[in-house]
Amino acid sequence: MLFIEANRTALVLAPMEGVMDAPMRALIADLGGFDFGVSEFVRVGQSVITAKQILHEIPDLNGPVFGSAKLPLQLQLLGDSPELLAGTAIEACIAGARAIDINFGCPAPTILRRSGGASLLRNPKAITEIIRSVRDALPSVIPVSAKIRLGWEDPNDVDGIAQAVQEGGANWITIHARTKQEGYRPGVHWDAVARVRSRLSIPVVANGDLFTAEDVARCEAETGCTHFMIGRGILKNPFLAHDVRASRALHALREDIPLQLDDRLRISIERYAAITDDQAANAGFVPSRVKQWIRMVRDISDSVPHQVLTAVKKARTTSELLNLMHGS
Repeated sequence: MLFIEANRTALVLAPMEGVMDAPMRALIADLGGFDFGVSEFVRVGQSVITAKQILHEIPDLNGPVFGSAKLPLQLQLLGDSPELLAGTAIEACIAGARAIDINFGCPAPTILRRSGGASLLRNPKAITEIIRSVRDALPSVIPVSAKIRLGWEDPNDVDGIAQAVQEGGANWITIHARTKQEGYRPGVHWDAVARVRSRLSIPVVANGDLFTAEDVARCEAETGCTHFMIGRGILKNPFLAHDVRASRALHALREDIPLQLDDRLRISIERYAAITDDQAANAGFVPSRVKQWIRMVRDISDSVPHQVLTAVKKARTTSELLNLMHGS
């Protein structure tokens, strides 16, 4: 599925710059549980990005390049020019994109200095113009969505921003329930998301601090949302989407999925190595990527297995990583 339907729950894999790339998406596709994912953003600066350039940046746009499991992928664009974004969206469709998302939430200083991402939250009119330009450039069968934060510093600004997204013709909106100034500090404003959801006619996808199935249930209870984008939570628990589906009685938890988070993380690292090692550019690729993965897990949790930490610190090759994880 690459379309949000009002009467069908969607679990969406979030874009996470620097970690959720083609190899990592291949792992998540292999583990299963998500309806589709959103790519890391393609930045549109001074010129239209061509189909060839897009496929170079997002090689799994049309299907897996690591492993064989498929995860439908929505292409995310970032920029501030309605014309260049529309032109790039056309090129994206030539490259095979079946849905386009526009990033209005990235808080990175390098992006803000170039008037992209969250900087546009202060200009709802520009948001409408960008979405309308992209929407008008594409066939109606290609969905266009937007990902926003609640505002620059005031969560109440989300009402006008979300309305601007809808007026531009977006098919749905994803809301990260923090402001730009709040970054990723603990605590989200589900009340603001609930208010927006009740006022919009397009579907709302909730995002932010969804680390467990209980978090998702709490989000649904407080916002009324039935669509969820999950990001950092998947790094700690790569089987999280299955937990959510089981808790919502969408399907039973598979018997082959371990119950303990430590076991889930170890198994996921092993699968990641198996999927990516043959096509890795060098012997140290898998250990370096796993090290980055575990570093992000430690930013949100202290519960990383000691043996995994030791392996990640010492390993220089995939075989060393796996041997150390098994204590050999």
